[in-house]
Amino acid sequence: MDALLHNPIADMYGPDFLLLYGSIIILTVLVCGWLIQDPTKNQPLPLIPSEPDPYEIAYLRSGTVEVVKVAILNLIQRGYLQIAEQLISQAQNHNNLSELQPLEQQVFSSFSSTPAIKSINSIAEKVEPYCNIYEEELDNEQLLYAQKWQTSNIQVGLIAATIIFSLGSYKLLVALGKGRHNVGFLIVMSVLSIIGILWFASKRSRLSLRGQAYLQQLQQTFAEAKTKVKFSIPSAFEYNLVVALFGVEALAGTSYDSYYKVFFPPTYSRTSSRQSSSSNGSCSSSSCSSCSSGSSCGGGSSCGGGCGGCGGGCGG
Repeated sequence: MDALLHNPIADMYGPDFLLLYGSIIILTVLVCGWLIQDPTKNQPLPLIPSEPDPYEIAYLRSGTVEVVKVAILNLIQRGYLQIAEQLISQAQNHNNLSELQPLEQQVFSSFSSTPAIKSINSIAEKVEPYCNIYEEELDNEQLLYAQKWQTSNIQVGLIAATIIFSLGSYKLLVALGKGRHNVGFLIVMSVLSIIGILWFASKRSRLSLRGQAYLQQLQQTFAEAKTKVKFSIPSAFEYNLVVALFGVEALAGTSYDSYYKVFFPPTYSRTSSRQSSSSNGSCSSSSCSSCSSGSSCGGGSSCGGGCGGCGGGCGG
């Protein structure tokens, strides 16, 4: 027991121990960062096919939700779905469903013949089982960050946090046992370093470094298709590929701008007061004298919560 209370660490002067403790924390963090690495960092990238699968690319970029968006666009182009007033519904006269992939059939069946608002996330949940094949292929290529790597990272983080916690707790108990209560810096250093290490060890990128580099290379390779959908006549495949690589935003200003507006509806500015009708007369400057300078019933500034109609002047 005496050895626990009297040894070089236990008897070390407070500021000296904090310096030692800080050095151990820094060393532990460096070792932790060295052990937590992406094994695909220096691996060569896969060859880019001349016609990659848009669904697989969409899954690589952002998961099942993006696959659904590409599938909907594909079904619209092939006449299975239609857009009316930013709502998507089944087309009346469409081809046989047997021509569709199971994934596309599931997306199609998620819509009805009546236009209505549909949750993309709910459709994605139904489509998830059909995307397992893409996940397996991307996993085999080590383009996704594997779960086993993440498990190993968490174990390293827990070991590092245990080392810091054990040393800090030991010194804290010794100090309190000797009647020393100026341990605030010790507690702060310990808590912040443990939280930082566990956060660093548990954070996970969906894509591996190889996957990120491959996606970037794909976007660079097919960058011309993004321009072509706006200023030329692209094929259905090129439309699907552009959405898979760059998202629905790439369709803004194209022939499928209506599909873009389904996800990014235009916003209109609203005036703070209603425009008066000619039958009720206009709001004169005298009737709006209580308004702030330059305001009017049809203007952008409000007065007392807004103009109460031009016939009665500005409501105070």
